[in-house]
Amino acid sequence: MKILIAEDDAVSRKLLESNLHRWGHEAVSCKDGDQAWAYLEQPDTPRLAILDWMMPGIEGPELCRRARELRHGSLLYLILLTAKGDEADLVQGLQAGADDYVTKPFSREEMRARMGVGLRFLELQERLIEAERNRVVVQAAGAAAHEINQPLTVLMGTAQLLQMRAEKGAEPNPAITEMYNAAERIREIVQQMGKVRTYATRPYIEGIDIVDFGVGSDEPETE
Repeated sequence: MKILIAEDDAVSRKLLESNLHRWGHEAVSCKDGDQAWAYLEQPDTPRLAILDWMMPGIEGPELCRRARELRHGSLLYLILLTAKGDEADLVQGLQAGADDYVTKPFSREEMRARMGVGLRFLELQERLIEAERNRVVVQAAGAAAHEINQPLTVLMGTAQLLQMRAEKGAEPNPAITEMYNAAERIREIVQQMGKVRTYATRPYIEGIDIVDFGVGSDEPETE
């Protein structure tokens, strides 16, 4: 996992980078608060950040305040790294928006433990987001299937009536046949939409995925 580090002290920064790599993470390092803010304000920023309290540019508490105002701010887990040990200072940092703090000089074991709390929090958050996304997709698919069914029934019935009224012995009208076949395929998709129980996607075009109703439904997709 990518983890953002904002630390102006070169030794502390290198120590954090080394530990993160040892624990299987990728460090994205900044030397001051301005660089850190440039990362934090991006929607694809690392979701866990370790921010030094006092550093050039924007300091840690202000970074936390600004980050929480971002549209994706609630998705971030922010750890303040500070030499301040007074209760009032720590409360100030937490009120600014930090989720946790580690006091300097920090031990490797404590840092790893506090990061572990953050990682578990982010994992749970992701599960909740996925569950909500699944609920919304399932409800939307069911509602869409219900709304499409009525006009689709009229379309298919009209196509059948037109074919039945054709003169006996005459070749079926290709346009009407094509219309009915297309409507039949829509009916199959609508049935799958109505049976969607889980959120699944498949590639559509480069960089874009679409909902795969065949995978998400409780029956296999009709070929």
